[in-house]
Amino acid sequence: MQSMAEQQRPSTPPLTPPRDQAKGEAVIVPIPIVMGAIEEIVTPGREHPPEEEEEGNEDHETDVFGRNYPTARRAATGEAVPISGSVLPGIGTVEAPIQTARAALHIADEMGALPPRSVVERGAEMAGEEQERRSIEGVEKSGERKHFRKDEEKFEVPQVGEEKPAEAEHIPGEWNVSQRVDPSRYDPRVPYIAGFSNGIEITDPIILETKFGAEFPKWLRGAYYRNGPGLFDIEYLDKKRHITTFSFEHWFDGLPLVHRFQIDGAKGEVQYRSRFTATTLENLIREYGRKTHKTTDTDLGRLGLSRMESDPSAVAVNFAIQPGFPIGHGLPVSDHLVLTTDSTLLQEIDPVTLIPKRAFRYEHIHPAFKGEVAAAVAARDIQHKILVNYAMEYLANGHAKYTFFGLAEQDRFDPPGHLMATITGRPTHAHSIALTKHYVVLVAFPFTTTWRTGFRKVVPWLSHPSPSSPSSIRKEMYFDPHGHTTFHVIDRDRREEVCIFRTGPMYALNIINAFETDDGQTVCIDMNTYDNDEILRCWDLRNLRTSEMPPWPGATVRRYVLSKIPEASTVYKVNKSKLPEPFFTHRTDFTLEWPRINPDSPTHQYNYAWGLSISPEKRKLTNVVWDTIVKANVAEKSRIEWRQEGCYPGEPIMIPNREAEVINEDNGVVLSIVLDTVNNNISFLLVLDAATMQELGRANLPVHVPFGFHGMLFAALMVFKTFSLIEWVSCSGAWTQEVHG
Repeated sequence: MQSMAEQQRPSTPPLTPPRDQAKGEAVIVPIPIVMGAIEEIVTPGREHPPEEEEEGNEDHETDVFGRNYPTARRAATGEAVPISGSVLPGIGTVEAPIQTARAALHIADEMGALPPRSVVERGAEMAGEEQERRSIEGVEKSGERKHFRKDEEKFEVPQVGEEKPAEAEHIPGEWNVSQRVDPSRYDPRVPYIAGFSNGIEITDPIILETKFGAEFPKWLRGAYYRNGPGLFDIEYLDKKRHITTFSFEHWFDGLPLVHRFQIDGAKGEVQYRSRFTATTLENLIREYGRKTHKTTDTDLGRLGLSRMESDPSAVAVNFAIQPGFPIGHGLPVSDHLVLTTDSTLLQEIDPVTLIPKRAFRYEHIHPAFKGEVAAAVAARDIQHKILVNYAMEYLANGHAKYTFFGLAEQDRFDPPGHLMATITGRPTHAHSIALTKHYVVLVAFPFTTTWRTGFRKVVPWLSHPSPSSPSSIRKEMYFDPHGHTTFHVIDRDRREEVCIFRTGPMYALNIINAFETDDGQTVCIDMNTYDNDEILRCWDLRNLRTSEMPPWPGATVRRYVLSKIPEASTVYKVNKSKLPEPFFTHRTDFTLEWPRINPDSPTHQYNYAWGLSISPEKRKLTNVVWDTIVKANVAEKSRIEWRQEGCYPGEPIMIPNREAEVINEDNGVVLSIVLDTVNNNISFLLVLDAATMQELGRANLPVHVPFGFHGMLFAALMVFKTFSLIEWVSCSGAWTQEVHG
C-alpha cells in the first residue's frame, strides 16, 4: 500500500517546449520533490559541460567580505553570477541544500544563465533522501514555508487514528532571517532576541520530549492553543535582484503563528504542531516590497483585504483565539475555532490542522455589528453562554459609533446575535471590555485619534486607523495627558447606556475581572493599569531588538469602583454633563501583564490572578522583559512566583481541576510557553501547580516560540478514528456539545 506522501507525490511533468530557441531562452523542467517543485534550467543548444570541463569552472566564489557564494554562469559570456545564500530562509537546516538549489534555479532563470551544476545536483540528492526518509516514517513533510505550497486548499486532513506523530528533533535555530536585519534594528547580544525573531512552523504533529514529575495531573487533557506574531522579517528579491529584508515596526504587527499542544496527562504525552495563517499576505508583502523598495511600513494588512473572502490566509489575525466561537444559526460551537485581533476581522481555522478556513467580520454575522475596531479579548457570559463585544465605527465628524452586541451559543435567529446598545463618543483603543451580571462597561482611555481621522469619508486620501493593523491604529492615535478616562455603563436588561463615570488619564490593555457587589448597585473593575501609553512605544521592535533598551514603565493592578449606579443613572438622565468619579485601590504594587484568572471566576468576586512580571531586582535595568510568572492574591495583596534564570515565560493559562474532591479557586494547573535562552534558545511548555507555583513538568520543543499573546485550552478534545463523534468541553466548564456524524 502506498504511503500518504507517495499518494500525494506529483508525477514528473513532460519537458516544457522551448519558448524561443533562436534567442537561447531557458527551457524549464520541473523536478518533483517533497518540498515542492524544483526547476532545472537547460539552455537549448548548450547542455551542462562535461565533468572534465568543470575542473576549472568553480561553482563558488568569495566576495570582498570573505563570504563564499554559489554562482551561476551566463550562457552567452560565461561570466559568474553570485547567488547570495541569504535569500533563503532556514540556511543551516536540513532543507538548506534544497532551498539553495531552488534559489539558484530561480535566479538563473531570471538572468538567462546556467545554474551551478553541483548546487542543483546536491539539492536533488538531498530532496531524494528526505523524501525516502519521510516516506518510511509515514509522515508527509509539510514544514517548509507556506508560500511554496500552492495547492493548500486541496490538503486532505488525515484521520487522527492513522496519524503517527514523529518524535521531536531539534531544529537548528542559529540561522534565522531576523539575524540578517540591519544591525541598528537587530542586536544578537540581546538575551531574549529569539523571542522577537521569526518562528518556525511544524505543520505535522510531533511528540515532544516530556519531563513530568510524579505529581503531574492525570486529569489534564485537551488542546491548548496560542496565537501571536511569528514572522517579523520577510526577505524578497527586489527589481535589481538584491536581497532585501522587510521588517515590521511593532511587536503587534508580526504575521501570526498559531500553536497547538495536544495534552494527555494520563499517557504523559504532549503532541505539538503549528502553522502560519497569513501566508498569502506574506507573499503580497514581498510583492509590495519589490515594487516600493520599502524595508518597513505600517498597515500592510490592507493588502489582503480585497481577497480575504476567497483566500482566508490573506489577512493577519494575531492577537487572541476563541475556541467554541458562537457563529449562530444553531450551529454547534465545537465546529468553530476563531482567531481575533483589535479589529472586527475574524479568521476561522481548522481545530486540528490549523489550516485557515475562512475570513470574515462581525458584520458578516449580523449587518448591525458594523465597524473597524473591536476588542481582541471578547467577554464571555458563562452562565448564559454568550460572547459579548463591541464594534467601533469611525464617523465623519471625528467621533465614533460603538455597537455593543452579544452572540449566543444556540442562537437560531437569522441574522444571529442581539444588539445591546449603541452609543457615540470619542474613538479609543479598548483591547478588552468589562462584563458583569447586569452591565457591560467600556473603559475609554484618553488614547484617541487625530482630527484627520474623522474626515476619512470626506477626504479619502487622508490616512486613518485601519481595520487591518494594530500598529496603524496606534500610529494614528495619541495619548492626551490632560484628558479623562470614562467608564461607559451599559445596562444589559434595559439595553441602553445608563451612566458614565469619569476619572483622570491612564491606560490599560487587559481587564482582569469585573463583578458586582451583593446589592447589585456597585461594579468593581480590576485592570493592570499604566499612567500613560508609553508601554506601547516600548514595544516597537526597534526598541525590543536593540541593546540598552530602557526599563519598561511599571504598572499596578487597580480596582476601580463604580458605586451607586442606580443613583448615577437617575442623575445622568437629566444632566449628562455631571459625571460621578470612581475611586480605586491598588491591589498590587507590581506589573501583572497578560493576566488570567480561574475561568469559572469572571463576573464573580475572586482572589487570585496569574500574570507576567519582572523580578524586583531587574525592574530598573536595561534590556529586561518579563521573566516571572506571578500568582497574585488581590484580596490579601500577596504574591507567589516562579522564575528560572535565562527563561522568559508567556501568558499563563489557569486550568481548574474539576475532578478534585474539594473545589478551590486555585486548585488546578498553570500552563505557559517559556523561552529558554540557556538551552540553545528553544522553548518549552511549562506546567505549574496553580496553588503553590511549583513545577509539575515540562514538554520541550525542538524550536523557539516567538513571544505571543493570548491562548485558550479546551479541557477535552476527543477525535475518534471515524470522526463519528466530537466532544468539546471548554475550560469554563459550561459548554459541552456532542456532534453525531
